Amino acid sequence: MRNIFIETEYLGTNYFGFQVQNKKNSFENTVQKEIEGAINRLFKQDIRLTYSSRTDKGVHALGHCANFKITTNIPLKNIKRALNSFLPEDIRIKKVRSMPLDFHARFSVKSKIYRYMIDNSKELSILKKDFVYHYPNRLDIDKMIKVSKLLIGRRDFSVFAKDASRYETCVRTVKDINIRKKGRVISIDIEADGFLMYMARNIVAFLLKCSTENITLKHAREIIKGKTNYSNNPVPAKGLYLMKVKYSSNNKI
Repeated sequence: MRNIFIETEYLGTNYFGFQVQNKKNSFENTVQKEIEGAINRLFKQDIRLTYSSRTDKGVHALGHCANFKITTNIPLKNIKRALNSFLPEDIRIKKVRSMPLDFHARFSVKSKIYRYMIDNSKELSILKKDFVYHYPNRLDIDKMIKVSKLLIGRRDFSVFAKDASRYETCVRTVKDINIRKKGRVISIDIEADGFLMYMARNIVAFLLKCSTENITLKHAREIIKGKTNYSNNPVPAKGLYLMKVKYSSNNKI
């Protein structure tokens, strides 16, 4: 028995997210459905992936991780080559590794990094329409950076979750938020030990709102702590990328 780890990149434009949907929506194509189809075609077995993250419809990934267990003598490089030959052009297996049997793509995660891409130009190139959020309004990057520092640390992030009541706890640790601007393109990297549904997109929307509206740092702090009313309106999924999943030093990828 081998525990096979795979790291995948994909364009989420044509998929209903990563996770296989319930039977009611089984007709909708997902990244997981495509990868499992390739695995099952290779090994002639019905195998389900254990995955690091669920991504929403339209979200992209450069470092999505998963694992599955199989009894096989096929070399890793041949597994990678075969799976990629079965997958569509917008999904690619980047790495295939053999991991200890107790490795779990979800429960062994140390942190994840999501990146949100914003195009701040007046007009958007049609070639970018599925890969960035076009936001032509003036942005105060310095203020966004100041507000982002208020989010770093371990706290209840229920204000940035979709349907917070579904979670046993909304406490997460945001380890870092890095905002950079190059030309008219703004990237926002958020690293956390876990993300609630829509959390990354709601945080970006919050930063944009703080930049363009008369929200003081004191008011922003009250919103984060849930001490004042605030309505979420997440930025579009197409600007979000799962960049990297980090594991402990005991599970070097």
